Formats: sequence, structure tokens, C-alpha cells
Amino acid sequence: MNKPPQNSAQVPDHLKARKLHLSGIIAVIAGMKKLNARANKDTKVETLTIDAIKAELNFIDLQLKRKGGK
Repeated sequence: MNKPPQNSAQVPDHLKARKLHLSGIIAVIAGMKKLNARANKDTKVETLTIDAIKAELNFIDLQLKRKGGK
């Protein structure tokens, strides 16, 4: 993972970019599930990955609220 920028003015932009990237990953996973409807079983790895991404998104939202970047 890339380190966040040192300049505090750039931190909200970095967080917004990271949030957009993670949201895109979740959208891709959802799209793949629609294409492969027959094998629509969630594996434990998929479930843990999606939960981790959602937790990271919630943490980013919290940081953005604290920084006033939302």
C-alpha cells in the first residue's frame, strides 16, 4: 500500500482516491458475481475480503469527516 502524502492539505484527496479505488473493487466483485450466477457461492476468502474492504471504507469516511474533506 502506498504511504499517504505528508502534506496535510493533500490527505483528503488521497483518502477520496483510495475510497474511489476500493469502491471500484467492490463494484467489480459484484459484476463478476452477476456474470457467473451459477457459481454464486461466496467463499470464506471472498467474504473476508469484502468485509475488510467495507471496514476500510468506513475508516476512510471517519477520517474524511475528521479532516472536513467530505
